Amino acid sequence: MECGKCQTEVADSARFCPQCGCSQADTEGLRQRCLADVRECERAVSAGENSRPYIRQNFDKRLVEWTQAAELGVREAQWLLARCYDEGFGVERSDIPAVSWHLKAAEQGYPPAQNHLGSCYQNGDGVRQDDAEAIQWYRRAAEQGYAIAQANLGWCYDTGSGVAQDEAEATKWYREAAKQGDYTSQFNLGVHYEWGSGVEQDKQEAINWYRKAADQGYEKAVEALERLMSKVASEQKDKEENEERFRKACKEVLAEGTLAIDDSDRLRVFAESLDVSEQLRKQLFEQEKAIFLRDQKAQPSKGAEIKFRIACKNAITDGKVTFDEKDELRRLGKSLNLSKEVMKRFFEAERRIFKSSQKVQPTRSVELQFRKACKKVLADGKVTPEEESQLKSLAKFFKMSNEVMKQIFSDEVRICRQNRKQTPTKIVVLQFSKACKEALADGKVTPEEEKQLKSLAKFLKIPNETMKRIFGHEAGLYQAKSKTKNK
Repeated sequence: MECGKCQTEVADSARFCPQCGCSQADTEGLRQRCLADVRECERAVSAGENSRPYIRQNFDKRLVEWTQAAELGVREAQWLLARCYDEGFGVERSDIPAVSWHLKAAEQGYPPAQNHLGSCYQNGDGVRQDDAEAIQWYRRAAEQGYAIAQANLGWCYDTGSGVAQDEAEATKWYREAAKQGDYTSQFNLGVHYEWGSGVEQDKQEAINWYRKAADQGYEKAVEALERLMSKVASEQKDKEENEERFRKACKEVLAEGTLAIDDSDRLRVFAESLDVSEQLRKQLFEQEKAIFLRDQKAQPSKGAEIKFRIACKNAITDGKVTFDEKDELRRLGKSLNLSKEVMKRFFEAERRIFKSSQKVQPTRSVELQFRKACKKVLADGKVTPEEESQLKSLAKFFKMSNEVMKQIFSDEVRICRQNRKQTPTKIVVLQFSKACKEALADGKVTPEEEKQLKSLAKFLKIPNETMKRIFGHEAGLYQAKSKTKNK
C-alpha cells in the first residue's frame, strides 16, 4: 500500500508512514470498506455476472470514498475508481484516467486490474494496441490464480495472439480457469479434448467438460454436449455392429472345422474394412474360438435337440412365452444335458421360424370364414372369454398367425361399430315409414314419389340399405293388407 501523502510504499500493518510519519489508521479503515465493495463485485462475477451492476448501484454514495482511498494508495479503491471511469459512473467516461488508475492498482499486484490492463493493451483501449504487453499483464494475474486472466491467457496461446501458438499451453491455462468454474474455459477445454488438440483425444472427457459449462447455462456448451453425445452414441452403435459382424464371420470360418491361411487373410481384410483394430480382431477371434470349442464339447444328441425344439415350438405357438413355460424349458434342457448357450440357440432358431411363419397370409377362403365367425361373435356387441377361446382355436386350425388374426378381428370390430353408428333413431324410422305409407297409398310409387323418398332418406341420413329395408317392410305390410280386403 502507498502512503497517501508522499506515495512511499508502506506495509499493510504499519500505523505510520516511515518516510513522512503520516497516520495510516484512516487509510486502513477506507481499505477495509473498499475490500467489502470488491467482495460484492467478486460475488457477482462468481454468479456469472460482472462488477458493473454493483458499481452502478453504489457509485453515488461510495464514489467520494473510493476516490479518497485511491489517492491514498488503496489498490482495491484504485480499481473501483478505474471501473467508474470505464463506465462513466459519477465521472465523465474517459479511457486515459481509467487506464491510469488500473495501472496503479496493477503495479501493486492487484489481479483484476492486471487482467483489465491486459484487455486494454489487447484491444487498444486507452493505450497503444500491444498483444505482447497484454500477455505480460494477463500472465501476472493468471499466476496469482485469477480465473478470468487464466482464461484470457489460454485464449492467447490458443490463437497465437501476442505469443507463439501453443495448444498444450492453452489447455494448461484453460484447465486452471475451468477448475475454478469459468464456463468459457470449461467449454474450450471440452473442444480441445473432442478434437485432440493440445491433449490426447478423449470424447468422454470432452463430454464431462461440456456438461460442466452447460450446467451453468452456457448455450454453446449445451449445443456441443447434445451434438457430441449423439455422435458418440452413433459411433458406439456402429462399433458394436461392426464387432458383431466380425464375430459372425469368425463363427462361419470356425464352423468349417479348419482355419486355412486364406481364411486368416479374409478375416484380416474384413476387419480392416470394418475399422476393427488388429488387437481387437485377435481378441474377438479368440473369444469366438473358445465358445466354438466349448459348444463342440457340449454338442447335444440329435434326439435331445429334436425333443427340445418341439418343446420350444409348443411354447411359442401363441406368440408369447410365459415365465412358467420358460422354467419348464430350462428344466427340460437341464434334464437333456443341454448348456445354456445351446438352449438359447435352439430357442432363438425356433422363434425365427415362428416369426417367418407369421408373415404368411391366409387364403381368401380362410379369411372369409374367419371374418364370418368374427361377425357372429360380435353380433350382440360383446365377446365372452369362451367365444374368444373359440376364435383362437379356429385361427390355430386355419394355421393363421396371431398378427393376422388380430388384424381381421380389429377390422370386424371397426365395421361393427361403424354400422351401429349408421343405424337411424326410432323417430327417424317412424318418420320415413310414414312417408313410405303415403307413397304406397294408391298401390304404386311414381318416379317422382321415389325421388322424394330418396331425398328424404338423404336428409334424415338413412343409409341406402336401411332405406330399402324400411320401404320393403312397408310394401309387404301394404300387400298383406290389400289381400285381406280382397277376401
